[in-house]
Amino acid sequence: MNELSFVNDQVTVDQIPKSNELLFVPLERDYLKVSMVIVSFVAFAMCLLGIILFFGLRNEMPDNLRLIFLVFFPLLGMLILFLTYKGYHYKSYALRQKDIVFKSGYIFRTKTTVPFNRVQHCEVNHGPVDRMFNLSSLKIFTAGGSSSDMSIPGLRPDTANDLKQFIVKKTAIGEEE
Repeated sequence: MNELSFVNDQVTVDQIPKSNELLFVPLERDYLKVSMVIVSFVAFAMCLLGIILFFGLRNEMPDNLRLIFLVFFPLLGMLILFLTYKGYHYKSYALRQKDIVFKSGYIFRTKTTVPFNRVQHCEVNHGPVDRMFNLSSLKIFTAGGSSSDMSIPGLRPDTANDLKQFIVKKTAIGEEE
């Protein structure tokens, strides 16, 4: 009689690959420009809002309370600009044989790994501002739903398309196995 043997060997923490030893590829420098252009519009709008509220509420509020609007909104806009600038330096990706890893976050750091056998499909996107700077983003849709999808911005169109083709090829190989 043929018995099936079940093996489930223990793996120690020392035996697993170290994720901090991955060689991460930074996003294109032009992506920082794109991000700063977009966020600059938001910061400008916040400054404008602060000025409008300061002068628009002249009769409804005391001056010292209105002054909060004049200071708070521009400071919030500058904070968003600062966080966007700093956050750029923490965004990068790494490609391995069986998965792709993307890390981001200046304050709240995340490292997302998508195994190729979970990928449903990929798409390359080019927004209007991205096209001005010759950039694209790669969107990877997974079987786990939208919460497990991955988007890698700030890629050159050729790089985004090459990554897409690599992932699609790996996904097809995984289905054959």
